[in-house]
Amino acid sequence: MKVSIREGMVRGESLAEKLAWLESVGLDAVELHAGTLLLPAAEIQQAFATSPISVSAIEGIPRLLSADPVEREAAKQTIRERIELAGALGAVGVLVVPQFGRVPALPDLAPLATGAELERNLLLAQLCELAPAARAAGVSLFLEPLNRYEAYIVNRVEQGAAIAEEVGPEIGVMADFFHMGIEEVDIAASIRANRRHLVYVHVADSNRLQPGRGHLDFRPGFRALKEIGYDGPLAIECRVDGPYDEAIRDAVTLIRQEWAAA
Repeated sequence: MKVSIREGMVRGESLAEKLAWLESVGLDAVELHAGTLLLPAAEIQQAFATSPISVSAIEGIPRLLSADPVEREAAKQTIRERIELAGALGAVGVLVVPQFGRVPALPDLAPLATGAELERNLLLAQLCELAPAARAAGVSLFLEPLNRYEAYIVNRVEQGAAIAEEVGPEIGVMADFFHMGIEEVDIAASIRANRRHLVYVHVADSNRLQPGRGHLDFRPGFRALKEIGYDGPLAIECRVDGPYDEAIRDAVTLIRQEWAAA
């Protein structure tokens, strides 16, 4: 198990500074989604080849359901490029947020299809187009369920798993402890039930602060992850309370302790 963190939470301007900071606070990996992805792929690969820090995942781009076909095609091309980079860096894969917002952005065309039906069907079609690239790179294209206050197509892990079943094995799903704390009846049971498709994990506490600053008990979920044989990254994605570097070090220590005790 490696402890990772979202790049937007990493200190430093250059990639070298970011890698040095990651080492200094005891992290093993980083989830790329910000400035680093603007660099040439060869430069990114060279930097990580000489660092003990690895890449846990790469974020996609949330425009797959745009009403503009030009935007959709551009999003798919960006995701294909990031899938290739993920394969080269040994990452789990590329993270895709299906959509943001509590209501469909596409029009209601009932009785032909509602806006929600159009968006879900469009998501399936886009993922089917992208799946061959993920298969060729040997990585997963995985969905992040978001709670009901942020999105509506995929709120629970089982909904992401259902889409993976329809598209194919190249599609995975993430378990995010913060969102699961809102949407799942039982976090551990959800992990066990969706073991076939779960490829990545985000950790944040009940109040979306760093682990240890809320009331979430991570051990049952960590125990379930161990039971299903999960040995992938536990990636920190949250707001941070307290002196920053100290807060991150404490969170990393807590995650390792809870994992060991689970």
